[in-house]
Amino acid sequence: MKRATLLAVLLLAPALAFGQKFQDVTAKGSPMSLSVKADFSDRGPYVAAHNNSSKGVLALVVVTRTTDTLGHVVPGLSTMDYAFKFGVIGPQEDRGVMPLDLGDSGAGIKQVEGAVLFVQFEDGSTWGDAQAGKDMLAERPQKFAYLKRLVETYYESGEAAFAALLNEPKPRSPE
Repeated sequence: MKRATLLAVLLLAPALAFGQKFQDVTAKGSPMSLSVKADFSDRGPYVAAHNNSSKGVLALVVVTRTTDTLGHVVPGLSTMDYAFKFGVIGPQEDRGVMPLDLGDSGAGIKQVEGAVLFVQFEDGSTWGDAQAGKDMLAERPQKFAYLKRLVETYYESGEAAFAALLNEPKPRSPE
């Protein structure tokens, strides 16, 4: 019994630390919803997106507005494009999309508002504000070209050339 109680306290402590308010202000009809989770003992609370649709989600844009206990407001933006990693967010699946971190301010989180602005499904159809997803989608060809160049360099010139290419400064990293 004592072991079960201790385990419950350890698992619930992060969630209790974020006993503050969270409000999902996503537009009605959204295929995604947001929540705050704190289910990992080695990291703090984070925003999770839940796919309410019957289609896989390939990309999404989420914004947050976090108010700390000192009254400071911290905006957040998360652009998640799964075209080159992880796989889609499946129907009824949750995925973490943004940590809730106030840095070293020492303040706690008082309130968080979050909204899904844009969603692209694996079939290419979209929901939401196309302008919000425009830059993310426009970067895909550049990301693909960079990844293709990495693969070609590795196979044609070897590991040393591949490592050198990875260490080259990039004006804007594709990831």
